[in-house]
Amino acid sequence: MVGGATPAAMVSLPALRIAVTGTPGCGKTSMCEIGLTYLREEGEEVAVQTVEELADAAGALGAADAEAAPIDIELLREQLTTDWNEAPRCLTLVDGHLSHLLAVDAIVIIRCEPSLLSARNEARGWPEQKVTENSEWELLGGPWNDREEWADTPVLELDSSEVSPEMSFSALMEWAGNGFKPERPEQSIDWIERLHG
Repeated sequence: MVGGATPAAMVSLPALRIAVTGTPGCGKTSMCEIGLTYLREEGEEVAVQTVEELADAAGALGAADAEAAPIDIELLREQLTTDWNEAPRCLTLVDGHLSHLLAVDAIVIIRCEPSLLSARNEARGWPEQKVTENSEWELLGGPWNDREEWADTPVLELDSSEVSPEMSFSALMEWAGNGFKPERPEQSIDWIERLHG
């Protein structure tokens, strides 16, 4: 694997849906793309679905404006209740900042130090307001703000400001191979505490 990181658990991958979520710009898609490439090279069956693709197929994707296409998350959840009635045929990573709101088997939250996140999103050419809003959302906890939606779902939190997408993917695979243990981090990342003590 790139960077010398090799997933520890490669014997039998769970045929489950794992949400890969986080504030836009944290590295979700990079990690999913690396995982997809690596597992396919290893002969493993794996799928990556984006929330946008799922919403489009469910008729829950609104008309795109200059920044993005809005997703009717309630309509999407309702449709997936039927579509996801059975387990997937292989490990499926659900990539998107709303993926933690779907009926998944486990959640991986990718976090990023807010000033680094701002720099990443500025490099994408995003408008200043969108950069600021996303950095503030990350500072305040990102997907953790929705935790009442997935109180019983196992959660892994990874800091992409400190590790590469390859290392994040390796951590995900080790966690999945260990039966999603521990089920929750002892304490979630608190950027306000880390940055302002």
